Amino acid sequence: MNKLTLGFIFSVLLVTASSTFAANNAVEIGIGGIGPGVDEAALSTVSQVIGSAVANGVVDKFIVKGYGIEGGFSACAQASPFTKKFGAFIKQLKTIKANPNTTAYSVHLVAACNETVTFCTQDVKLCPDGSYVSRVGPSCSFAPCPGL
Repeated sequence: MNKLTLGFIFSVLLVTASSTFAANNAVEIGIGGIGPGVDEAALSTVSQVIGSAVANGVVDKFIVKGYGIEGGFSACAQASPFTKKFGAFIKQLKTIKANPNTTAYSVHLVAACNETVTFCTQDVKLCPDGSYVSRVGPSCSFAPCPGL
């Protein structure tokens, strides 16, 4: 391929990647117990990561949508329009590993946080890989299973 063709392909990929990220500037977070109580260490870490992001201006809007009977919560965090660190925040949330025997934990990108607070039931779904996912608003459908 010549340099012009490679340049064109690179430009298209760059524009596509930028518009994809721009369309997903919020994240739905769900963490809750699935029988025994929630993994307290994971819950504490999730809370600290979110608190730090809010305090440092990475998250502009944080909406708690519900609380679990066994501990935990479902929420949405939306990026500040003035930050370039939202991707790092998402990456940090995704590195948190909750005990899969006691806790359902999900993180997935959405276009924006819905202003309507939806309280979803805190039941969970068993995924093919053995992990669990919880319900997320606004439709209260189950979050997607990892790898699907």
